[in-house]
Amino acid sequence: MIGRLVAVVLLAVIGVYAVLLERPPDPVPATAPPAEFSAERAATTVDQLAREPRPVGSPASDVARDAVVARLRAEGLDPRVEPTAALAVEEGQARAARVDNVVATLPGTAPTGAVVLMAHYDSVTAGPGAADDMSGVATLLETVRALRAGPPLRNDVTVVITDGEEAGLLGARAWVRDQLPRDRPTVVLNWEARGVEGPSLLFETSPGNAGLVDAWAASVPHPRGDSSLVEIYRFLPNDTDLSPVLDAGRPGMNAAFIDRPYQYHTPGDVPPNLSRASLQNHGGNALALTRALGDRDLAALDPTASGQPPTGDRTYFAVLGVLVTYASVWAWAVAGLALVLAVVLVVVARARQRATIGGVVGAALLYVLGLVVAVAAGIGLWQGLVWFRPAYADIGPFVGRPGLYEAAAGVLAFVITTLVVSVVRRRPGAVALAAGALLVLALLSVALAVVAPGSVFLLAWPVVGLALGVIVVLFAGERPWLAVPVFVLGAVPAVALLIPFAVASYGVAGISDGLPVLAFTLVGIPIGAGLSALPRPGMARGYALPILAFVWVLILAGGGLQLDDPDPRTPYGSQLAYVLDAEDGTARWITTDTAPADWTRGYVGEPPAPLEAWHGDEPVSRGPATPLPVPPPTATVLSRTPDTLRLQVVSPRGAPTVILRGDLAARAVTVTYPGRPVLSSPLEPGPLTLRLEDVPPEGVLVDLQVTGPVSLRVDDQTLGLAGVPGFTPRPPDLRQARGNSSDVVVVSRRVAV
Repeated sequence: MIGRLVAVVLLAVIGVYAVLLERPPDPVPATAPPAEFSAERAATTVDQLAREPRPVGSPASDVARDAVVARLRAEGLDPRVEPTAALAVEEGQARAARVDNVVATLPGTAPTGAVVLMAHYDSVTAGPGAADDMSGVATLLETVRALRAGPPLRNDVTVVITDGEEAGLLGARAWVRDQLPRDRPTVVLNWEARGVEGPSLLFETSPGNAGLVDAWAASVPHPRGDSSLVEIYRFLPNDTDLSPVLDAGRPGMNAAFIDRPYQYHTPGDVPPNLSRASLQNHGGNALALTRALGDRDLAALDPTASGQPPTGDRTYFAVLGVLVTYASVWAWAVAGLALVLAVVLVVVARARQRATIGGVVGAALLYVLGLVVAVAAGIGLWQGLVWFRPAYADIGPFVGRPGLYEAAAGVLAFVITTLVVSVVRRRPGAVALAAGALLVLALLSVALAVVAPGSVFLLAWPVVGLALGVIVVLFAGERPWLAVPVFVLGAVPAVALLIPFAVASYGVAGISDGLPVLAFTLVGIPIGAGLSALPRPGMARGYALPILAFVWVLILAGGGLQLDDPDPRTPYGSQLAYVLDAEDGTARWITTDTAPADWTRGYVGEPPAPLEAWHGDEPVSRGPATPLPVPPPTATVLSRTPDTLRLQVVSPRGAPTVILRGDLAARAVTVTYPGRPVLSSPLEPGPLTLRLEDVPPEGVLVDLQVTGPVSLRVDDQTLGLAGVPGFTPRPPDLRQARGNSSDVVVVSRRVAV
C-alpha cells in the first residue's frame, strides 16, 4: 500500500508540474534591450487604443486605424491605408462592408518572399477588444520596433492590420483578393485571442506544415500548443483572418491565447483584464518566428507560388517542457506500436493467469461505457447547474468564477474512474481492465492515424508507456520495488500529455460539453487499473471511495453556486434591444434571454415568441416601449425584372448597419458601395439575409438575381440605448451581453417590390 501511495503522489506531482509548464512566461519590462520584445512596451498600445468598442466603420475604429498608421510611421515604415470593400457569404448570411486595411512593409536585404504579420484592429460592439484583437495589433507594432532595432532580415516583413474581422473576416478577404502575391512566396502569421490570458497556442497551420513547424520549434522561446489542436481545428467551422489565406492555398500559422473566455467578446475585454504574460508569450514568439522565417528561403514553404513540391505535416507536442517533433507519416508506425504493445499485454496477462480474453473484451466494453457515462455526467453536471441557476443558459458556458465547478468536473471523473475499477476489482480483474482500456485507446489511435494523424501522439504514446509498465508489473510478481517505479515511469506519457489536455479543455466550452470529465476519465481508468494491478493490491472495500467522491462533487458544485453570484467584479450578461416597427408605429423592448434578470424583466414581460420586426431567428420576450420619432430605412426599387431586382438601400437616420431579409429565392447578390470595388457572390439556398455594415449617407446599391415572388424587410441598426425613453443603466452586477446583438436600436419596415 505504501508503494501504491508513493506511485499516486509521484504521478500527481508529475501532472501538476506538466500543467504548470503550460503557463506563459513572465512579462519583460519596458527597460529591456531595444531588440527584445517587451510586453510592458506593447501594453501601452492596448491601454491607449482599446478604451471603447471599435466595430467596423465606427468613429472609434477610424481613430484606432489612424493611430496605428502613426505608430508604424514613427518606426520608419511607410504605411498606407487600403480603402476597399468585401462581401462574405457563410452560414446562410451575406455580410458586406467598407474596410480600411493598414499595410506597411519592412524591406529585406535580398528577399525571397515576404513574411506577413497579421492582426485585426476592429472589435465587436459589446467590448473594446483589448485581447481580441488589440493584443495582436500591439504584438505586431512591438515586433516591428524590435526588428528595426536588430540586424536587417533577408526577406520583406509586411504588416497587415485588417479591418472588419468581426464582420466576417472582410478585411482579410479583401487583402487576399487584391494584394496577396500570386507568384511570390508568402507566409502569413496571424495573432488572435479568444480569452484574456493563458499561453499563446499554435493552434492552426496550413496543410504541408513541416517547414513552418520546424522553424517554429527551432526559434520560439516558449512553444505552446500541439498538432492535435491543428487537427481538431481543421474539422471545426471556426474562422479567423488566416482562413481566407488557407482557402487560397497559401501557407500560414495561427496563434491565440484562450484562457478566461468569460471576458471574450464582452465589456470585460478591457486592458486591465489582459494578461501581460500572455502578451509576452504572443510577442516573444512572433518576434523569434519572424526572425527565423525572415532569414530563410521561403520558396519551399509556399509551393503554390514557387512551384516546388509540397511537403507533409509534422506532429509536434511538448512532454514536461521538452518539445518533440517528427513527420506525421510516422503516425501509422506509432499507432501500430501502441496496438502491438496492447496486444502483447493481453497475451502476457493471459499467460500469467491474470486475465482471460473474455475478461479483457468485457473490460474494454466497460471502459467504453465509462467514457460514455463520463460525457453524459459532465453534461449532466452543467445542466444541473443551469437548473439551479437558469441564467447560466444565457451567459454560459463560461462563468466568472469557474474554479469550484472545474474542480467538481475533475472529481466527477474520479468518481467514474473509481467506480469502474471497483466494478471489476474481482472479475474480470484490474489487469483485464488495464489491458482492455489500453486496447481501446490503441484502436482509437489507429483510427486517428486515418483521419487526424497529428493527433495520434495524444493516445498512442500513453498506451505505449502504460502497456510497457503493466507488462513489467506482471513479470515483477511480488517485487513492488521493481513494479512501482517502472509503472510510474510508464505512466509519465499519459500523465504529461493527457492531464494538461484535460485542464486545457476547460477553456474550450467550460464544463458544458463534458469534455474535461471525458479527458480525465480517459486517462484515469487505465492508470487506476494499473495501480490496482500492482503487487499486493489490498482489495478495495465496496464503493465507499466513489460515493465519498460524489459527495465532494455536490459540495464543490454547491460552493460554486454560492461563489459565482453576479457582482460588479463578475457581472452577468444581459441582452436587451429596442425594436421599432415602422409599419404600425409600435415599439418594443425585446430580449433573447431565456431567464432574464430582474432588471431585464422590468422591460419585458410577455412570453417568448417570434417577432417579425426583429432580424434574429430566435423567439424573443418583449414589452411595450415609447416609439422614437425617427425615419425608417428605405430600399428603393430602381429596377425590377422577373429575374433581377435592383435596390438603393439608405438609412435616413444615418444608421451604420442595414439588414435586408426575406423569403425569396435569390441566386446571387451584387453590392456596390460608392467609390469602392463592386462585390458579387452566389447565395446559398434559403431565406435571404444581407447585412450591410458602414453604410454611407448616400446608401448602398444592391442587385439580386431572383426567381419567383419577393417579400422583403429592411432594418437599420444603431448602437446604444442611452437615448431611448425609459432606458436606465444596468445595475453593477449586470453588463451588456456578449457579441453584437445587444444594446441596439432597430427600426424595421417592409419593402414594396
